[in-house]
Amino acid sequence: MLNNPEFIRNVRAQLRPGKAVTTLVIAAVLELVAGFGLLHITAPATGPHGWGFMLLRGLFWLQALILAAGGGIACVNAIYKEKDQNTFDYQRVTRLSPLELALGKLFGAPVYMYFLCLCFTPLLIFAAIRGHQSFGFVLAAYAVLIIGSILVHAFALLISLLTVRGSHTTAIIFILVALWLFSNVFTVTSRYLYLDALSPFYSSEVAVQTIWSSPAAEDIDDLLVLPGTRQLDAPPATDRLFGYRVLHLPVLVIIDLLLVGWLLLALARNIKRDPNQYELYSPLQTCALAVFINFVLLAFVNWHANFIDVQAALVNINILVLSALGLAQLRNRDRMRRILRAQGQTAISWIDLTWPTPFLFVTSLTACLMIFAGATYTRNPLAEWSPGFAIFRLLFVMVWLLRDMQFLQWMMLRRGKRPLVIGVLYLSVCYACVWIVLSSFGFFRDVDRMPFTAFFLPTPMYFLDHPAWVLRPAIWGSAFVAQWVLLALLIYAQRETILELAQPPSPEPTRAAAV
Repeated sequence: MLNNPEFIRNVRAQLRPGKAVTTLVIAAVLELVAGFGLLHITAPATGPHGWGFMLLRGLFWLQALILAAGGGIACVNAIYKEKDQNTFDYQRVTRLSPLELALGKLFGAPVYMYFLCLCFTPLLIFAAIRGHQSFGFVLAAYAVLIIGSILVHAFALLISLLTVRGSHTTAIIFILVALWLFSNVFTVTSRYLYLDALSPFYSSEVAVQTIWSSPAAEDIDDLLVLPGTRQLDAPPATDRLFGYRVLHLPVLVIIDLLLVGWLLLALARNIKRDPNQYELYSPLQTCALAVFINFVLLAFVNWHANFIDVQAALVNINILVLSALGLAQLRNRDRMRRILRAQGQTAISWIDLTWPTPFLFVTSLTACLMIFAGATYTRNPLAEWSPGFAIFRLLFVMVWLLRDMQFLQWMMLRRGKRPLVIGVLYLSVCYACVWIVLSSFGFFRDVDRMPFTAFFLPTPMYFLDHPAWVLRPAIWGSAFVAQWVLLALLIYAQRETILELAQPPSPEPTRAAAV
């Protein structure tokens, strides 16, 4: 990495001697003032570690903000500004391999943020000494901070690669919102997942741990009742992997590293390609990514919660994941023309005519089977469970996703500016209007008329149970068949559009030479 030309270029540009010395002096002055003030604190110490732990936690939280948020913004600017200045094409034709170029930008773009965090290390060591904290926990916290930040940087760099001109501010806001959601999503889903936070901000919790392994519940009770003992300050967090209790720290490191690997794969595949040829993952890699995400979810899922709610939560997460992966597989007109030229006008395969339905069908069916198998194997025998209804719900959501993605693919092949944005806008307006109209007529309040809403919205599937099925079985089945009919119509419309693209352009009539 130290010999990577792209990394060296970023270091020279961001860490000029004058800038580096100024940053170091300002940080040293701030640390001296803070240290002097803390040494003369007259307030009573809180807890056995005094204010050392409070300062240690705050410093790691601040470093996570600097390295994750600041470094993420730097990575968003890395490729976008090169494109805006028309210098990125020169980097694409260099001798650097795609992986070397990606790694050079991944570690080079936020190098100033790394230096800024390094400047605050003396104050952090001072806080650890005053708090009588073992430096092993400090090093573990730094590992969590750096690995989590690299994950954010890789995601930001991928967004920078895909950002088009005019959407730079939107990309920065998206990264900040994604970082906030990533830092809080596992708190929201703690009811359904035995998995703690995976964000770099978790380093502030690791820094104030006092033991490496979490004692058993009976051991903690013994410590509380024995005279002369005190309650543990900060026992480490634990997760449940397939029902077995494991420490959260190694789980966090392993999952973050695997996610970094997936993002680096997408970067290496596309960073030296023409923007019109971007394809984040191949269809096989996309299916493998969906399987990986579902494997992680099923490994930590809490099936002891409300069984129906757990299934609904897994389906909702898969809708978001499969929608994002499906959008990445959509083909524009230029890419479809290249495929047609490569195959020949008379050799258009049925997969190309129906894309992305075959890919999404296999991927979503695999995810549905994984959820069904996990629910069947680990469910509580007393929980309400019907395999037929479970499969029907999953298939209904799957065909709804196929229908919407097929519509967006058809829009991508039509003429016009930003067809994907227009397609998403059409879908949003359609769903909003249908929801308002059906709500006005009370379709969601009347149990007898609830099945009719399944023709227009996928949400009634979450309320489908045996009494609802017995009440209107024909309507539920007809709504399911109707989605397949709409899907077939969209495939037919896409087929006609592709055949129109495959036709050679008609030659212009030659004008007769004037005599």
